[in-house]
Amino acid sequence: MSMRFDQERKRIICRWVEPTKIVMNKKEGVINRSRMITVKVNDNGKLNSKDIRRHAKHPMFPIISRFNKMLNRMECFPRCEKEYVCAVCGTDHDVSPHYDSERGAIVCLCREHLNESPKMDA
Repeated sequence: MSMRFDQERKRIICRWVEPTKIVMNKKEGVINRSRMITVKVNDNGKLNSKDIRRHAKHPMFPIISRFNKMLNRMECFPRCEKEYVCAVCGTDHDVSPHYDSERGAIVCLCREHLNESPKMDA
């Protein structure tokens, strides 16, 4: 599972992989299907009420809500403009917050290291 805050689109994007059973030519198999939920975040840091109603019963929604609360504590709204640097290379340009599921904390990553980070299992 990976989760990040896209500052350009003002959305929290949560991705995960779930095994899905398929049948092809009467043979069964399992594939890993990539799934995603996006939730819009207002300029004041609150989740969009329409998206809350849409995703409230989804099992990933409490994690998204917790991530949003962590971002609010970091004062990331309307934009994360403080002294945040990429956890991999140390740059402070074009850095966005990501949820590190191993530590249960927020890790900032630049665009170059979105998928290369050893701390993310995206």
